[in-house]
Order: sequence, then C-alpha cells, then structure tokens
Amino acid sequence: MKRCAYLLSLLLALQPGCRQVVNAVNVKQLSPQVVKCGEHPAGWYEYMPQYAPYFCLKTRYAIVFYDPEMQLGHWRLLHPLPPRRVMMEARGDTLILHRSFVWDGMSFGNTVPQQLLPSLLHDALYYALQGNAPFDRYEADAAFLRACRANGCSGCYAAYVSVRTLGGFFGQPPGTIAPVVELTSPTTPPAPLEPDEA
Repeated sequence: MKRCAYLLSLLLALQPGCRQVVNAVNVKQLSPQVVKCGEHPAGWYEYMPQYAPYFCLKTRYAIVFYDPEMQLGHWRLLHPLPPRRVMMEARGDTLILHRSFVWDGMSFGNTVPQQLLPSLLHDALYYALQGNAPFDRYEADAAFLRACRANGCSGCYAAYVSVRTLGGFFGQPPGTIAPVVELTSPTTPPAPLEPDEA
C-alpha cells in the first residue's frame, strides 16, 4: 500500500489535476483513540466528521510550540477573509497557534495520538508558507521531525522522508484563498488570544 501511495504521488507531480486521484486512493484515517478524544467536550481538539469524514480536527485552545532549533522569523498569519483574525504568529523559535485551527492529522496512513501535535505543527507551518511566511519548507519539515521524536512517534525518520519528498505536492489546493502574512519584529507585542471555547 505504501508503494501504491508513493506511485500515485509521483503521478501527481507529473500530471496536474491528479490530487483527487491521490486523495481517493490514499488510506488515511484517524485511530479510534484520536476520534474518541476529539468527541469528548473536555479535549483540546474537536473531531468534526460533518466537514470531512474521518479526518477533520479543530483546536479548542491556543497551542504554543517552542523549539530552540526553529528559526521561523517574526510574523503574524491572518485569516484570508474579513475580519482577518490572527490565526498564528511566529516569534523566532516559538509558534503561537490561536484556537480554532483546522487540520487533518498525518497525510498518509492512520493518525495515532502521538502524531497529533507533530501533524498540527506541520500543517500550520505549511499553511503559513502558502502566505509566503519568511522561512522555507525545509524548516517546517525539520520542525516536524523534531516534534515527532519529542512526542514518541514511531517511524519518525520515514515520516520525515515522506514530507521532504512529497510535501511540496500537497500545498494550497486550487481555488483556495491564501492567508495573509504580516511581518512583525521581536518587539511587536503578541496578538491577544481569543477566549477558549467553553
């Protein structure tokens, strides 16, 4: 099955418009533990099958990722549509992800609890790249690898090789609006966080 997914991803690189084929054949799902936690009202994320069956998740709280090896620069990412609320901001080695960020777990296979935070970080950084945030894809992939190791994920290096090889093919889907990135500085105060969901 891994070989099949790899071949389909290569097809995506060669043939524009093959994203739907890859998504249709890709065996992507959330583990029962991930779904159960996402259905619990006290969990840190919400499972929302009504939007994307089997793999749509949304954060309920602000999440702060600190990694002394990250070099993200200083910027804020705003929602592409008014009122353009702040979705995340980078402060060098820290990424502040505001609540209500939607992501879909790992790009391939079965997402287990240990992979939730690494996949959230990686999806958020790739989303920022769509708005031309001032760092490169290698930085996002390396942060993903370190987060996988820190969270005790198995197969960390294989997942890293996958995102290095194939991550560029899963950028902004056609027809979507890119987020807005505003450059800030180390002295810019952090954006106020919205209250957590009840």
